[in-house]
Amino acid sequence: MDTPDNKPAHDFPSKPIDPVGSLLNHLPMATLIVVAILTLGVPAVWLKIKPVYFSEAVLKIEPVVPKILYGKEEASITPYYDDYVRTQINIVKSYAVLSKAIGEVEKMGTRWQFGGETMQQAVDRLAMRLAIKQLRDTQLFSLSMFSRRGRGLSEILNAVSDAYIEHTRLEQLHKDGARLGFLEGRREEQEKILSDKYAVLESISAKYAVGITDEKNIYVYLQAVVDLTQQLVKAKTRRIETQTRLRELQNQMVKLQELDISADVDDWVEKDWATRDNRIQLSRKLQDMRLTLSGVNENHPDRKEYEENLTRLYEVQDNLLKRAGEVGEKVIRGKLLSDQRKKILEEEMLFASALSAEERLIEELTAAEHKATDVNTQMMKASTLRREIDRLQDALLRIEERIDQIEVESRSPGRVSILTHARTPEHPDTGKRVKMAAVVVLFSLFAGAGYAIARDKLDPRVKSAQDIQRVLGFPPTGHIMDAKEDQGAAEERYRICLDTPFSRVSEQFKEIAFSISKETTRHDSRIYNGLSLNEKHGVSTFLLNALVALPGKGNRKIFVDLNVWNPVTRNLFPQNTYGMWDVLEGRCDLQDAVVKQSNYPFHILPFGNWAGTNKSIFQETGMAAMIESLRCDYDYILIDSPPLWLSTDARFLTHLADVTILVVEAGGVIEKELSRAVHTLDRLEVKAVSVVLNRVSFQRGRYYRDAMDKYYQLVHSAFDETG
Repeated sequence: MDTPDNKPAHDFPSKPIDPVGSLLNHLPMATLIVVAILTLGVPAVWLKIKPVYFSEAVLKIEPVVPKILYGKEEASITPYYDDYVRTQINIVKSYAVLSKAIGEVEKMGTRWQFGGETMQQAVDRLAMRLAIKQLRDTQLFSLSMFSRRGRGLSEILNAVSDAYIEHTRLEQLHKDGARLGFLEGRREEQEKILSDKYAVLESISAKYAVGITDEKNIYVYLQAVVDLTQQLVKAKTRRIETQTRLRELQNQMVKLQELDISADVDDWVEKDWATRDNRIQLSRKLQDMRLTLSGVNENHPDRKEYEENLTRLYEVQDNLLKRAGEVGEKVIRGKLLSDQRKKILEEEMLFASALSAEERLIEELTAAEHKATDVNTQMMKASTLRREIDRLQDALLRIEERIDQIEVESRSPGRVSILTHARTPEHPDTGKRVKMAAVVVLFSLFAGAGYAIARDKLDPRVKSAQDIQRVLGFPPTGHIMDAKEDQGAAEERYRICLDTPFSRVSEQFKEIAFSISKETTRHDSRIYNGLSLNEKHGVSTFLLNALVALPGKGNRKIFVDLNVWNPVTRNLFPQNTYGMWDVLEGRCDLQDAVVKQSNYPFHILPFGNWAGTNKSIFQETGMAAMIESLRCDYDYILIDSPPLWLSTDARFLTHLADVTILVVEAGGVIEKELSRAVHTLDRLEVKAVSVVLNRVSFQRGRYYRDAMDKYYQLVHSAFDETG
């Protein structure tokens, strides 16, 4: 038994392809398709495709010796030769060749051009009929044609071969002459251009250097530029240094005019001999005057004169010192300024010299740069000319080689010869008719197989246990084969396990009953609700036979018929027999409604006398209690429920049951319906779900037939031994 936790996937895998099984399932229709296609196709091929005559001519092409023509080994020449042969095949189909061939054929008395047909139309028709192909890895290619008539077939092929050989010979003569003329004219043009280039290169080399194209020559001019640049940098440095010193000397000149030189002046005054003598004489006079004044009384009439003379002497002394200081300052400052002017004059001369040298170097550098640029330009021009000369020489060499090749080809031309002439066919060819008939046979077989595979692949119905496992994700509890295919089963479907207990169908009921008994033992599940998706899927038949196959005494098993859509107990008992509905309506109690004596070895609770109103079972109070009360008296309680999609009662009964058994009729339910049904039961929170596949048809292969035959042989042998 499977619990609701085994949720089937919404997107289940697609149905696998089983070619053999599909063919066996739809063998009659597949056979009909094959027979129909063969019946219509083979005669149509035989009538439509007429026998044809075939003729072929083989030509051999030997253009030239590859090593002489291309200067390469023969192994590397194969692609060139293949291209050559393909070109020749296209030439064969050209208008010039085919029109000439048609003219020659008609001169021999064979008509090819129809009345009112233009030559272009006749050529096009011949080109379409003519098959030309190269024979692999050879110098041969074949010309072949098919025709309903054998007369004139070889003549047209031989005429085409002769016309092609003549056309090739004439074309080679014209082509060689035209190519030689063009190449010689091209050679003269290249030689003239080459001569002009040489003249320009010679003039450049004569003006600048013999090896003007040598890149090393430019280094001399570039080195001169570098040297002059370095000298110019040094000259600028000297000029800047001189200019800086000159500016500094000029600044010093201004500062010297304001410089304090009093100490130097005092020193000069002290050292000057004239000033010193004057000072000594004045000092003596002053000393004498002071001595005289010191010896004169203050009231002496000459004292005032002496004092005035002393004062004048002091003034003379001061003036003398002042004049000496002024002279000393002029002498010292003048000497300083004179020395500074000499330095400035020297720096000005150096600055002028540096500036002149800088200007001269700038001129020389400019001239050197112009020279280097000119030489570089001419060198590049000469290099370009050298490359152009090399290219022209290569082109001229190739032209010379090609002229030599053409001359060799002209003196040693290739050959095109007819290796095998076309012959008039004696017997028609029927190979195409046989091939097409074989194609029709193969197509019919593939069509029949494709129909069977497509039918099974596109059929959404659930037919096997593998389909249930693929859709739901878990296998069914079991399957019951269709009783019509079991010759050992009883005709009464409700009593198969009673009347034919050793049939193959009975064994399958027993296997499912064994699973139910294990569920009861393990989980104490007693109430089993059997339902289907729609009507007439065999739920009642399954439950009645399963109860027969279940172990235990008959008074511990009961069948409860609650299928309001098709109650099976109305066919088993009289119409006025009490049942569940009468208990619910109060006409009798539950024990009176249970049928304990019947043709079945278990108790049966009929549906009862239902008036057919719209009132459902789940609306009746006490239904759950009555079902639950049966648990105390019975080990197995199997409820026949209405279909899931047709009645709400089915969903109500699933809540009362310990296990819900979903009976699926093989071929009666599509995959999406089954998946949706299990999802519905999952949403109803059923305790456990079991799926049983009913009425399985075993038409696929002889395996099941052989197994069934062996089974009945064993059964009969067992009966014979016991009997």
